[in-house]
Amino acid sequence: MTTRISEVRTELLRMPLPRPMQSGSSSGKKGGPVSHINMPVVFITTEDGIRGLGYAWSLLGGATATRCVLRDDFAPLLIGEDPLDHERLWHKLYKRLQSVGRHGLVTQAQAAVDLALWDIKGKIGGLPVYKLLGGRRESAPVYGSDGGWLYMSVSEMVAAFEGYLEQGMMGVKMKIGHENPKVDIQRVGEVRKTLGDDVWIAVDANQKWDFPTAMWVGRALEQLGVAWFEEPLLCEDIPGHARLAAALDIPIAMGETLGSRFEFDAYLRANAVDILQPDIVRVGGITEMAKVVTLADIAQLPVAPHHMMESTIHVACGVMGSGPIEYMPWVAGAFAEPAQIKNGNMVPPEKPGLGLEIPEEIIRRYRVE
Repeated sequence: MTTRISEVRTELLRMPLPRPMQSGSSSGKKGGPVSHINMPVVFITTEDGIRGLGYAWSLLGGATATRCVLRDDFAPLLIGEDPLDHERLWHKLYKRLQSVGRHGLVTQAQAAVDLALWDIKGKIGGLPVYKLLGGRRESAPVYGSDGGWLYMSVSEMVAAFEGYLEQGMMGVKMKIGHENPKVDIQRVGEVRKTLGDDVWIAVDANQKWDFPTAMWVGRALEQLGVAWFEEPLLCEDIPGHARLAAALDIPIAMGETLGSRFEFDAYLRANAVDILQPDIVRVGGITEMAKVVTLADIAQLPVAPHHMMESTIHVACGVMGSGPIEYMPWVAGAFAEPAQIKNGNMVPPEKPGLGLEIPEEIIRRYRVE
């Protein structure tokens, strides 16, 4: 029996962050920490009443435009379609706005639709999405990432990190990216000394530096036993990342700001990345992210997905054979049930679909008109 899409509803939420964030590339209007995250949401309903939930995210802008793309451009293309045809619909939406949106807010709107379609597919099939994708594993290791922001003191970071480690998480990640990189090396060194040599610590520069600075920082991080050096340069600089990857022993991790499998493929062809970090929203949803994982499998490189853990866990357990997931509870407050951490691993929901629900009370409280 075939069902059709009968309704597309959009919302825009402005959710308070559990802890303000500040990185080398993201800060508030006066350079201080960011306190809220924007969350465009789409509900897609079928003729027989099955509703799928999808969402995107934005920190500093573009959320209203993303919602407009969902409501004005994508919704008319979805009405009357078979929601099970996620691959065909992904390409239909992509081709509609390809000339203005092969990367960025249009792709993020497309991701929200894709998540909702997979949610419907799981509910129709009576299976969680990770099982539909392949059920490669039942949980994924997780590292704590919301606790190492640039504005935080070393003691504040350590307190946050110790909380993650007490939960059994595999390790932690902290931000670097001060104007003087020596400050970052000092902070990393103090965290390393306090937590101990055996604790897994990664760092994220958020595209902060030029090549000479990144090379100096990378050499210093190697001496501190850091697990990976994330986004040292502008994400467009494939040759620069290739030079760093060739010169440094510390792995180069990146991909959160890449927008398609084609951009990841360009990095792989240039030997410019050691650890791939697709963001399920920025890359266009589950459909595209699974293809990025296949590219990583061919290259025999690990995948460590970026953010949005509540939906990313389905890809991490559905098609990834190894690799951690990032614990970042930025949109956790929107959902009726929190992500499950057991023995330091994240466990995907067992409910059909994504297993996510945004209560109407939350929508009313945080809605942006």
